[in-house]
Amino acid sequence: MKSAILFILIGCSAKEDMEIIINKNFHEIESFPENSELKFTKLIDYNVGMPYKLYEVDSGLYIFDIDARDDRVFHFYSFPLDSFTASYIGKGSGPYETFSPKSSGIVDKTLWVQDFTMHKVIENDLTNLDAKESQKETKLVDYFNRIEIFNENEIIANGLLGSHRKFQKLNRHTGEIVSEFGDFERVPESFTDEVMDDFFQANFALKPDGSQLVSVYRWNEAIEIFDLEASESLLIRGPGNINNEFALKKDEFGMMVFERGGNIQKCHIDVFATDSYIYTLFSGNHDNVMDSQYSDTFYVYTWDGNPVTTIKVDRKIQSFSVSPDNSKIYSFDVNTGEIIYAALDLPE
Repeated sequence: MKSAILFILIGCSAKEDMEIIINKNFHEIESFPENSELKFTKLIDYNVGMPYKLYEVDSGLYIFDIDARDDRVFHFYSFPLDSFTASYIGKGSGPYETFSPKSSGIVDKTLWVQDFTMHKVIENDLTNLDAKESQKETKLVDYFNRIEIFNENEIIANGLLGSHRKFQKLNRHTGEIVSEFGDFERVPESFTDEVMDDFFQANFALKPDGSQLVSVYRWNEAIEIFDLEASESLLIRGPGNINNEFALKKDEFGMMVFERGGNIQKCHIDVFATDSYIYTLFSGNHDNVMDSQYSDTFYVYTWDGNPVTTIKVDRKIQSFSVSPDNSKIYSFDVNTGEIIYAALDLPE
């Protein structure tokens, strides 16, 4: 690896500084040390709904279904019984329901989902999912792209329009913004809030032990790892030399706009984290290609930012999850209507 300062140079005007620095602490990787191939195997048929994340627990899978099969967004599939045994959190606009489910997760024995349109978080206690008193709903003060429950008192969010900070910490009980963190080192004045939000759109995942966070950029070939205890971060770029800065142009008023389509390339389209590894689903497809949001390539990193391996799979997918012990990748094949898995073999 070699250290450098990441910058994007837009234009060559001597009168106007158009440099943007994402992070001064930066490494570029030229390749991954290992490359492997995996084949997916059908676990079960799932012909109605759209599974997006699949959370493995000892006895089965909690399936997060954004299309809400049977008007529920979570379904539990039991491994011993080889069948679905329960469903949770209704689809709708009422109390403890979600109208537009986006982020989800399991943390501290709590099943939760973010509603993007109604900007709220719904939680269910996994130890007593059927009891009404186990439900909790928190209204958020604004719209956020993604959230993750951090600890018993805090939520971490990103994508707040109008903020040039990368993340916000929210009060888990009131939904109010407590603090922000993650500065862009330098941003041109001509960048509007909309350009910042679009061009630096990112998904993120928390390390299960809560010590670190990884953010992956959709239009930039980079991931960024944050040490939440030391308040430090590291950006890793590469290895494909993808640059989408040509799609940043000035409009008639001299303000920067980000023009989608054409030859810009999608980069990291999904992410999942375990205590051992960071997994990203990497596209590289041009934005004007049909189904460019699907990919068959994974990048795997350690939490130190070191590249581990690329994994090529035999089906194109748009989202995935990994078992806590790093033994399986789970996904959904929209073409066959199957929940699928592939066995992993990574060093612990």
